[in-house]
Amino acid sequence: MVKVKKQKEAILAAVCTMRNHPTADEIYDKLRKDFPHLSLGTVYRNLNAFAQQGDILRVSVPGSGDRFDFRLDEHQHLLCDKCRRVFDVDAYVNIELKETKVTMAGYTLMLHGICAKCMCEED
Repeated sequence: MVKVKKQKEAILAAVCTMRNHPTADEIYDKLRKDFPHLSLGTVYRNLNAFAQQGDILRVSVPGSGDRFDFRLDEHQHLLCDKCRRVFDVDAYVNIELKETKVTMAGYTLMLHGICAKCMCEED
């Protein structure tokens, strides 16, 4: 039971320390040296549980696997169309619905562009 708890703690710590919106595969690759019996399924199950509990955010990336974010404050994400990295951005949007028969509970906004590193590589 202690081993399972240490694996869980390591998975959550990886999201917080990697700070790059890692995928489950990236977290698994980072941890498997220290936890040789860790399975990819365990990583996925724990990430899903942490996201459902509100401990981390799940960031859905179209055409790619989900990423995970330690930041819980209100913010959005930008996907670099070249390197496919995900960045936090403080962009706030005021959405006004024209359809009045629905109540909006929230929104997810994924911005697209080219990150500074990729722009420098183009020069």
